[in-house]
Amino acid sequence: MNKNIKFMENENAFTVLSRAQELEKTGKEIINLGIGQPDFSPPKIIVEKAIDALETKFHGYSNSRGLLELRQEIANDYHKSFSKSVDPKNILISPGAKPILYISISLLSSVGSEVIISNPSFPIYRSIINYCGSKPVYFDLKEQNNFNFVADDIIEKINNKTKLIILNTPCNPTGSVMMKSEQKKLFNFLKNFKNKIYVLSDEIYSKIIFHSKESSLIENLESFNNLIILNGLSKSHSMTGWRIGWGIFPDELIDDAVKYATNIYSCVNNFTQYAAISALRETKEYVENIKQSFEERTILMVNGINLINGFSCVLPKGSFYCYPNIEKTGRNSKELQYELLEKLGIATIDGNNFGRKNDGFIRISCCTSKKNINKALTILSNHFNK
Repeated sequence: MNKNIKFMENENAFTVLSRAQELEKTGKEIINLGIGQPDFSPPKIIVEKAIDALETKFHGYSNSRGLLELRQEIANDYHKSFSKSVDPKNILISPGAKPILYISISLLSSVGSEVIISNPSFPIYRSIINYCGSKPVYFDLKEQNNFNFVADDIIEKINNKTKLIILNTPCNPTGSVMMKSEQKKLFNFLKNFKNKIYVLSDEIYSKIIFHSKESSLIENLESFNNLIILNGLSKSHSMTGWRIGWGIFPDELIDDAVKYATNIYSCVNNFTQYAAISALRETKEYVENIKQSFEERTILMVNGINLINGFSCVLPKGSFYCYPNIEKTGRNSKELQYELLEKLGIATIDGNNFGRKNDGFIRISCCTSKKNINKALTILSNHFNK
């Protein structure tokens, strides 16, 4: 057995989801503020396109890179959104975004190398880095600075062992966004650094940025081309269970990335890829509407949380999460997660899952109705504001 399997972690959001479902089966009402899964249905046109593909054609294998028509549509989308040219041959379609994470980290890390990630961050980064024998090195997103990305905090972690930097903007769990000035400062440093370092930009929440249009690090492509872009439709189009994502790789990495894909999952199923083409072409209004809904819900949640004794919360700039500080409740994160779920019927995620020094935080997902958010806030207020 590969001894590194011990470094693979379970994602706590799914553990909490499973427990919440168990409690619901016993008749307990649960308000799920844990899992990052939009509660909207996908656009009808996407479902119709998938059904059409299932009924009329395409039940065999497709190209491991993904359907050319889909890759062309992704390239067109980046050109329309950011005026950047992407060659479809550099795009790899994957069953969700996680395979792109695994492929990228596997390609670029080795025993003794270092991969820089934020603290806090999506826990699967840490899991894959450790599994691949590399070392995660953390730069802090500081609450007192609204969890903003600071280029200097990243730069000071770079050394001769650094092979990869992973940036997630908007960030899970903080909802913070890396400003263009900080991006430019980081990329200017990397261009002049003596060793080649890649940046993997996880942009799965990039279409859910409040008070602003979509953002992507691909806007830096002309000045810095050691860049991998990861994205998908799970969050922006309510397609978490469809498992459709993609990676954009530099010329020197794409062929090896395709080899990984061929060996791991062969190809992505065709009907999902055809649905994804429709998602990119025909659902702009849908995406804008759910972005507005998530912004309204997030503001409602943060304003309410800040009225509860022991809680304080920074207003996120994007995604659909908020990350309140709960230190003054007198509980640690694990204790509070348990208390909220088992006693109050509110599912949340313990901050320890997102990195070191996060014991004073919990993650709250706003993927539920305003009615449920208000109900959860009332329950919390009655419990903590006695």
